[in-house]
Amino acid sequence: MRQKFIEMRKDPNKKLPNGKGSFDEGRRLEQAGRLEDAAAAYQQVVDADPGNRDAVGRLLVVYRKLKEYRKELAVVEAALSAVAERDKTAQREWIRSHPGAAKIGMSVLRKLGGENASAFGTDPEVGKWVKRKAFLEKRIGGKGTRPGGGRRKTKKKAATATPAVVRDRETDKKKAAQKKRQEAAAAARKAAEDKKRAAIEKKRREAAGKKKQEAAQRKTAREAARAQAQKEKEAKAQPSLFIVSLRYLVALERIDSAMEKHVAFLDKHFKAGNFLLSGRQEPRTGGIIIAKAKSRAAVERIMRQDPFVRGKLASADIVEFKASKMSKELERAVRRGN
Repeated sequence: MRQKFIEMRKDPNKKLPNGKGSFDEGRRLEQAGRLEDAAAAYQQVVDADPGNRDAVGRLLVVYRKLKEYRKELAVVEAALSAVAERDKTAQREWIRSHPGAAKIGMSVLRKLGGENASAFGTDPEVGKWVKRKAFLEKRIGGKGTRPGGGRRKTKKKAATATPAVVRDRETDKKKAAQKKRQEAAAAARKAAEDKKRAAIEKKRREAAGKKKQEAAQRKTAREAARAQAQKEKEAKAQPSLFIVSLRYLVALERIDSAMEKHVAFLDKHFKAGNFLLSGRQEPRTGGIIIAKAKSRAAVERIMRQDPFVRGKLASADIVEFKASKMSKELERAVRRGN
C-alpha cells in the first residue's frame, strides 16, 4: 500500500498550456546568458504551478548563479508546499477510494512515525529541495538567530567550485594571459617601428644637414675665389709697391765690409723682378729700395735674406703704397711679370 501511495504522489510534471512556452523561453534566455530574463520566464511558470519540477529546478539554478538566495529559498518553500498539498490531496482521494486499505495504511504510518509522516525522503528531487532549503536558511540566517535577536555566528564554508566553473576560470585566465601577451607583442612592435622611424628621420636630418653644410662650403669657396680674383684684378689695375728704408745700425766700415754681399742680394732680386730701384741715402745713413710684390709678407721674407738685415747691420722699414700714376717706362717695368 505504501508503494502505491508513493507512485500516486509522483505525478508526471504538470505544465500549463501557456507555461511550456514560458519554460522554453526561459531555457533560450538562460543558454544565451541572459540570466535575469530567464529567471523572469521561469518565475512565470512557477507562479502558475509551484510544483513544476522542470521550471523549479532551472529557476533554482539561475537564482543560485545570480546569488539571489532569498528568492531561491522562496521558490524551494513554495515547491515543497505544493508537493505536500499535492500529496495530501492524493492521499485523501485514495482513502476515499480504498477505505479498508487506508485503515491498514494508517496503522503502518503510525508505526513508522505518525499519521503526519512525510514521504519526501522517497523522492530524490524533493529530497534535494529539502536539503537546499536547510542550506539556504542557514546561509541567510533563517534559522540562525539567537533569542536576544542577534544572529548566531556561523563559520562560512568555502564554496566548492564545480568542474564547469573551474574550466571557465581556467579559460578566462588563459584568455587574459593571451591578451596580455598580444598587448605586449603589439607594444614591442610599435616600439620597434617608432625606433626605426626615428633612425630614418635622424639619417634624413643628418643627410640634409650635410648637404646644407656642403652647399655653404661651396658658396664660401666661390665667394673666396671671386674675392681673390677681384683682388688680383685690382692689383693688376693698381699694383702695390713698397718703399724699403734701410737704416744702418753699425759703423760704415762694417757696412762696407758686407757691401759686396748686399749688392749680390740686390742683383738677384732685380733679375727676379722684385726690385725696381735702389740707392743709398744722403747723408749716408742707410738706403732705399723700391720693390714690387704680391703682398707685404712677401717683401718681409725677401728683406730677411738681405746680408745687412740678417747680420743685424741695418734695420728695414717697409711702407706699402698704391701707384695711381707712373711713367710709361716705370709702368712697363712694374707690370712686367704680372
